Amino acid sequence: MRLYFLPPDEWLPGQKLEPTRVECNAWSGSMENGSRRNFHKLSKEKVLADYWEGDSAAFKAAKKQAVHNAQFLIAWLRSLDAQLVPMVRLDFMCLRTGPGKVQVVFGEYCEMGACCLGWEDGPPTIWRAALDRALE
Repeated sequence: MRLYFLPPDEWLPGQKLEPTRVECNAWSGSMENGSRRNFHKLSKEKVLADYWEGDSAAFKAAKKQAVHNAQFLIAWLRSLDAQLVPMVRLDFMCLRTGPGKVQVVFGEYCEMGACCLGWEDGPPTIWRAALDRALE
């Protein structure tokens, strides 16, 4: 699950920050050595149908946990630099462990220039946020 955040410059830790976009993906394709090659984008419907046995409660729980955990991660980034970058993408690995239950683990964060995986409005949205921040 990839969460894209465009925090306003005046954002302070403790204020809930909602993601601008949430995407899901999975590994696809393998190289000759067995390493994974690419990601492919998944709709919520595809996740539910093909991976999570239609368990929308688990999907909702995964998103809620990811957004909750993201607050602490973004606050930590803000503590390192008073000027937060215009865009932060936080990636989480989510595993359905049973009906309505999930395990959510933080994977990585990416800043400006992060892959948008086919989010058509992603690059202009992100670069507009960068330009707005630069012109403040």
